[in-house]
Amino acid sequence: MTRVSSLVLMLLLMLFVVAVALLEADSQALLIRNRRLSCGPPISVPENKDLSQIECYFHFGIHEENVEYTLKGTGADQPPYNHFVINPDTGCIRVTGILDREKIHRYPLNTVAKYKNGTIADDFIINVRVEDENDNSPEFGTIEPGMVNELSPAGTVVMKVTAYDADEPWSRNSYIAYSIVEQVPPEDMFNISKRGDIYVERPLLDREHQDTYILIVKGQDLFGAPEGNTGTGTVTIHIQDVNNNIPTLDKEEYEGSIEENTEGVEVMRIKAEDLDLKGTENWEAVFDIVKGNEASYFSITTDPKTNEGILMLDKAVNYEDVTHLELALAVRNKAEPYNGTDTGIVGGRAGGSEDTTTENYKTYPVKIIVKNQIGPCFDPKVKAIPISNKGQNVRIHEVIARYSAVDEDTGKEAENVRYAKLSDPLNLLTIDPKTAEIKLNKMPDRSSPFLVNGMYFATVLCISEDLPTKTATGTIVIQMEYFKDSCPTLTSNIQTMCSTAGAVIVTAKSENVFPNVAPFTFSIVPKGTKGKWIVEHLNETSAMLRAQSDIWPGSYEVALEVKDQQGVACPELQKVKVEVWICEFGKMYREQSGHSQKRAELGAPVIGLIILAVLTLLLLSLLLYFCKYCGTEDLRGGFTKMPTETKSHLLA
Repeated sequence: MTRVSSLVLMLLLMLFVVAVALLEADSQALLIRNRRLSCGPPISVPENKDLSQIECYFHFGIHEENVEYTLKGTGADQPPYNHFVINPDTGCIRVTGILDREKIHRYPLNTVAKYKNGTIADDFIINVRVEDENDNSPEFGTIEPGMVNELSPAGTVVMKVTAYDADEPWSRNSYIAYSIVEQVPPEDMFNISKRGDIYVERPLLDREHQDTYILIVKGQDLFGAPEGNTGTGTVTIHIQDVNNNIPTLDKEEYEGSIEENTEGVEVMRIKAEDLDLKGTENWEAVFDIVKGNEASYFSITTDPKTNEGILMLDKAVNYEDVTHLELALAVRNKAEPYNGTDTGIVGGRAGGSEDTTTENYKTYPVKIIVKNQIGPCFDPKVKAIPISNKGQNVRIHEVIARYSAVDEDTGKEAENVRYAKLSDPLNLLTIDPKTAEIKLNKMPDRSSPFLVNGMYFATVLCISEDLPTKTATGTIVIQMEYFKDSCPTLTSNIQTMCSTAGAVIVTAKSENVFPNVAPFTFSIVPKGTKGKWIVEHLNETSAMLRAQSDIWPGSYEVALEVKDQQGVACPELQKVKVEVWICEFGKMYREQSGHSQKRAELGAPVIGLIILAVLTLLLLSLLLYFCKYCGTEDLRGGFTKMPTETKSHLLA
């Protein structure tokens, strides 16, 4: 029993010794692993210095004997930069080459210490940091051109320039300050901040004077310190155009002519001049007819190549209605005028907006003379000949109507002309070549496709016998149905106009059907008309009543006779009441009985004019009083009629 106990005790003791040995081995292994993971603080080595004469620039050692040292990593055993070697016996590390931070700024070196039996005594990582030296100058490289609007205010940022410095980032060696060393032309229009923002120094940029500036900019590291390295770059700044020049015309007034009864022709070309950049919307002209084209005779467009206004005659003018026309043209740019609120930066950086109206533009008078074409014409252009359904009111081969042309110049029946049929699909008609008498060959067939709504159309030709030969065409309509007999009447019997406008538009209507309808002819009946008015043709259903002189505010009645295409007018006259008002600043003023009166406030200039007028009247009264003793009968004969020119000034 005692022997067994001793064996158990010895066995337990052996197990304890083995456990202690294993524990020591694990501790040693853990210590070695901890050493392999150790890393010391970085070691700084200056660049551009020859340190090869220093045998031990820094030391790695574990203070144990029988240890051999090795060095691995970039800069030790990995080409091409093998700048570090270690003494295997002492652990001293020597720098063999000149370091360049701009090539490699950090060297991680792995130092290993081994016992003679190959066991690793220590495994240590050393980070070698290359100290920066200010050995690089700022470089600008390629600088994209900058753009800025002309007339930009001072302080407008144009662009930012940035130079590159290869020295250590975020250090004083690469901290660059900027300045301008030269401007071409030398007008000092720009400045630059130390951080590289180029901005407008003087708000005098004018593209029409100078459209490009060249700046030589300097970058200096050490944030501009005198000992800092410098580099220069060239900056080009293009001045962008803004619409700061209004277009003008090459003449103060224009005069042209047109042939009556012609349309779709070019009347004249008007040259616009603009100092802004050619080919842009700031240069491109837009023409407007602001006065005198109420009848829409004309239109005007712009030739994009020459920037000329092309005045076109769109609608024929009758010389007997209008002998001349007076237009007023205004010219503006396609782009809105520059209003001074732009930021000035362009090219994707910033922009602006402008706004204006044509009211600020100068107008140019254009006088158009209408040339009379003497020759035959049919009046009306469409002649209606009604016949009954059964032909009871006509006889075959007898005269049913006479359709003769008139002389455009005199309005009388044309002479030395002959007539002929131009179109008669069913050969229903004959026309006498001398007298223009029309006869019916046969009754129209109501089932014929040439009858439209009970009407048959034929055309006749009038040919002059003089040279050059002139022709006119007229249309005959045979009406197989009875149509409602209606005369043209005015659509409105009251019109309102400003005293400065001088014209109103009147329009008529008729309940008849073609051809007993428009075009209507308007004429003034002097009896029953107050004031002096003339009629101008506007379109087929409308005419323009224009006062022949300046008129005072008040009510004017104009009596009109309105005829349809067949010359039929209502038995009673058509009367329109024209209310004339004073228009000022968008408001209308005139006293009316039974109505409230709107009063315009009198400013200081108006009051001054009133006082001046009163003093003038007092002076005239004194002169008339003393003149009664002069013995001159003419001065006491009474007052003469006030001329129209004086009335217009007083009215204004």
